[in-house]
Amino acid sequence: MERGPILTILQEMKGTEKELDMILWGEDNPIEIRNVMEVDTLRSANGIRVTTRQNFIWFDASHVSAMWQARDDEALSASPLANQTGEIRKTTTL
Repeated sequence: MERGPILTILQEMKGTEKELDMILWGEDNPIEIRNVMEVDTLRSANGIRVTTRQNFIWFDASHVSAMWQARDDEALSASPLANQTGEIRKTTTL
């Protein structure tokens, strides 16, 4: 994964209660990042340092296989496929 999108997500987490789970290539269990205070790039091409309330975390963005974060919008409260009358909406693949 490229460093830019990861940096953007981590910067948006600063000072919030958001959590981010990441799978690193070759690992079975995700690591969890929360309580982000500071995010810095390292001299290496893909290095990132994250300072949280609990830890200092250093990782190479090119080793990130997947990331996910709980949504904090209203989409969680209603099904995206059903409208107010309970009818199923059709979707189109472009």
